[in-house]
Amino acid sequence: MRTYRTEIRLIQVAVGLALIVLISGFAGFWGQGGKVPAPTNPDSTAANPAFSNPKIVALGDSFTLGYPLDPEYSWTTQVAEVLQVPVVNKGKSRQTAKDLLDRFDADVVAEKPGRVIIFAGIGDALQDVTLTDYQTNIKALVAKAKSNHIVPILALPFGYPGVRESIAEMREWELGYAQQEDILTLDFSTALFDAEGQYLSGLTIDEKYPNAKGYKAMGDYAAKVLK
Repeated sequence: MRTYRTEIRLIQVAVGLALIVLISGFAGFWGQGGKVPAPTNPDSTAANPAFSNPKIVALGDSFTLGYPLDPEYSWTTQVAEVLQVPVVNKGKSRQTAKDLLDRFDADVVAEKPGRVIIFAGIGDALQDVTLTDYQTNIKALVAKAKSNHIVPILALPFGYPGVRESIAEMREWELGYAQQEDILTLDFSTALFDAEGQYLSGLTIDEKYPNAKGYKAMGDYAAKVLK
């Protein structure tokens, strides 16, 4: 009889200890607001080059260079001033997407930016580059940026006299490609042209290139999107 009571007493003590441990565990759990600590996200903003490295390289043709004005009036200068980040202008006249690809290592990778704005298409249209070749080179530019841990941004080409149809095809494809690959796009035409595709009043020199006010409008637009 005494042995039986001892066993009962031991069972009660064991149950009591188990309850104490269980209650302590719940107290610690609810003390953290009832939430399990979130695991570290390897894709957080700290690991994103666009946030950890604010430097931008603008790779393009004469419309990036700021032609026919001095580069100090280019849209890249305005972006740098508005966002207060370093923006390197790597625009050159008469460039195709293939030309940009050929100088990507020297003009982009060597600068070690967090982002690169790729602005091509008008030169391709003017030099009769096929849509297929244009697509191949844009994809190669994007792949090269990603392989070097640089965030690519695609600036859509806009209307130019004599090649509007070719540019429209490039724009349509590039916009779809960017959406498919989740790539940010800049559409400068929204800052420069009216609904009929004509330059807004006071933004162009010769109906081909923006003037200083036009390039500033491009920069303000780009800064707003990039911000």
